[in-house]
Amino acid sequence: MRATLAGRATRLVALDDILAAARLDGLSAGGIRDIPFDRVAGSAHEGRTRDFDTSFLPTSRRQRDRWSSLYAAWIAGAEIPPIDVYELDGAYYVIDGHHRVSVARSLGLRTVKARVTEVRTRAPLESSSDGAALLQAAEYARFLEVTHLDRVRPEARLEVSRLGRYDELLAHILGHRYFLGVERGAEVPIQDAAASWFDSVYLPVVELVREHRVIDRWYRGATEADAYVEVTRRWLELDASGRSGGPHAAVHGLLDERERRWWRRRPLRLG
Repeated sequence: MRATLAGRATRLVALDDILAAARLDGLSAGGIRDIPFDRVAGSAHEGRTRDFDTSFLPTSRRQRDRWSSLYAAWIAGAEIPPIDVYELDGAYYVIDGHHRVSVARSLGLRTVKARVTEVRTRAPLESSSDGAALLQAAEYARFLEVTHLDRVRPEARLEVSRLGRYDELLAHILGHRYFLGVERGAEVPIQDAAASWFDSVYLPVVELVREHRVIDRWYRGATEADAYVEVTRRWLELDASGRSGGPHAAVHGLLDERERRWWRRRPLRLG
């Protein structure tokens, strides 16, 4: 009831939904270890999210008998086997052992023994992601599947704050690919174009963004990839107007405009 009134989710997060968006990239054994309950984020499978709420309390009476018998066994000191979980970015999703998690939490335990399978996704995603974040992860995953940037430049982690921006980044790579092909006189593989774009276009602009503290001076909450998109937009606008000055002029133009807007919003002081 509290969750409903506060507008919070009442069902467990399903790892299936996250993997559908962010794309499964690999599994590895993580061994048996104690995991904290505050990191148990949901269930591995959509079907079990209807049986427990976000606090892992049973949502229906049909769970009562099994829950009660397990509670009694735990109190009596019975040996309880480890649960099975997937771990993704430090969050755990229960494969088997939903009732054990529920009972252990009700007993006030802080950890539970778990057999862990570590999960890697192609697109990074926070465990507390909402619908918009899932869509954004799906966009990023599609971007990576086309460009293979995560394979050719594993250090590249392009995070954006708005939907649709990965399409803009992809358009930049495709444009860069075209001009590389003209320069080389041959078609360039998309992954080669993505690597070249990252090295010779994206990183130099991001270095300017860092040097001039664009994110701090522009607006908080933006990412470096956001700033790259805005700088290149301004760069293209300057080129189209015949005032080409390269990325440096674009950065200064963006900051000057931002500061003029900030000044106009300042309240007047009377007297």
